[in-house]
Amino acid sequence: MAENKKPLTAANIKYLLAIQSLCTGQSGVRCTDLARRLNVAKPSVHAMVRSLSEQGLAVKERYGTIFLTEAGQQMAAQYAQCVEDLSSRLQTALELGGEACENAACVLLTQVPELLPQLTQSA
Repeated sequence: MAENKKPLTAANIKYLLAIQSLCTGQSGVRCTDLARRLNVAKPSVHAMVRSLSEQGLAVKERYGTIFLTEAGQQMAAQYAQCVEDLSSRLQTALELGGEACENAACVLLTQVPELLPQLTQSA
């Protein structure tokens, strides 16, 4: 498994959270379902899954089913907690819709990745 050396982008975080939410039990998520959830084209999903795989956060089986690795599951759980908390605070402060605040929270977390452990504990 590759180590996660390069910082995650907001798009990486959104994909991790989408994969986490679509995976139920032992079943993974299909590329088409992920593309539909994120409103992106399948080639975009393939490129991002390749990137997440290179970072050791996801694996894609031969016939297209995507799973998070143990490291990916842990990271997704951390980010999910932070994104939910930050998004809620942004909604209250800025009176914006949920998706806009979720996107803003993902971008904010890319700017302060060193604070993720602290944000996770305080959430």
